[in-house]
Amino acid sequence: MEISAWSLFVIGAMLLVGFVDGDYKAINCAGSEINIDKSNGYGFVTEELVHEEMSNMGYSFNNQLMGDIEVDRIEKALLDMPGVKNAEVFKYNSGVVKIDITQRKPIARVIMKGGLISFYLDETGEEMPLSDDYVARVPIFNGEIKEGRNNYPMNELLQNDSLKDVSEMDDIYELAQLFEKNKFMSEQIVQIYFNQDNEMEMIPRVGNHRILFGDSKDAEIKFKKLTRFYTEVVNPKELNLYDTLNIKYINQIICSKR
Repeated sequence: MEISAWSLFVIGAMLLVGFVDGDYKAINCAGSEINIDKSNGYGFVTEELVHEEMSNMGYSFNNQLMGDIEVDRIEKALLDMPGVKNAEVFKYNSGVVKIDITQRKPIARVIMKGGLISFYLDETGEEMPLSDDYVARVPIFNGEIKEGRNNYPMNELLQNDSLKDVSEMDDIYELAQLFEKNKFMSEQIVQIYFNQDNEMEMIPRVGNHRILFGDSKDAEIKFKKLTRFYTEVVNPKELNLYDTLNIKYINQIICSKR
């Protein structure tokens, strides 16, 4: 008798779910709600761009059946948009389709040798395509940047000396992270150039000089020393007197006047 009662309960539950599911699929869409997390300060993704993408997919979210809204397909399309880190789509019995989007955070723009290939590196070290609608204000790395990381994840590249020898991406990523932590330097340095010796030269916003930074070894110490030089040692009005600041050696700054 207990088995029969349990069986009837299961069958009833399945029928109820079937009815609810059938009714749910027949609900007309009543519109969409798009929430874009802009807490990282960037604006790669806008509601207009999301609506445009949905329209290209055939979704207006008005007078369409909820059963015809393919959540997985929409999420995949959103994740293919430049600047989207995560996307979640929800359908409600009210007929509203809710879209939650988290944006990626670029920390560097990389321009490969020749200038034809350009992209961002995001906070995880992954390549991020440029956007036609938004430009992020991040440090620019260019010059003799010849090799990418050959599709190796950044964490693997950082731990493999052989890969690091054929790629500048690890240097760029490590330096870009330091810029993220140092607001003064992120404002003062506008460009980082890789010269023929695979060493970095920096172009400052204030001062008509160049900074010979060297490689990324001891970069954090160099950053602190250079920050102190600009903020505590030299008078900003005197910066144009210098032609070169050599900071390649961590125990000194060599200043060459014009």
